Amino acid sequence: MADFSTKGLDQIIKALKGKQPYARIGVLGTSASRGGGSSNAQIGAAHEFGTSSLPMRSFLRMPLAENLDKRLASAGAFNKDALNRLVKEGSILSWVEKLAILAEAIVGEAFDSGGMGKWAALNPRTMARKKIKQILVESTQLRNSITSEVVGG
Repeated sequence: MADFSTKGLDQIIKALKGKQPYARIGVLGTSASRGGGSSNAQIGAAHEFGTSSLPMRSFLRMPLAENLDKRLASAGAFNKDALNRLVKEGSILSWVEKLAILAEAIVGEAFDSGGMGKWAALNPRTMARKKIKQILVESTQLRNSITSEVVGG
């Protein structure tokens, strides 16, 4: 019977035990304030979920749900090299940090593309009045308030 080493497996198990780091993305901390009136968090929630007067224009949930797995896969987050790095580091912290950066980029792409082309169009008169001809982008305060943080690890 041949001997084999379980060192790599043991390191993966060790890395996954205990409290794991996780990423938060959205309007976090001081980026929520806007200076008078509604906060970026309030304005973002109104658009993310919709209101009686605003259609839902998800800039967080929809783009991440539809694109994050695909983008992680294409970035090599699930390949053998990524697994080897996890084993070598003994933690998923750097992987979660990369996930957070990628998630922020996807949200930025949603703002650039009208929610990947899925957001309800603006009234033509509203669009004609806008300085920046993008949905949810006028002052750029909401878009610029989207940040991420990695917690734990």
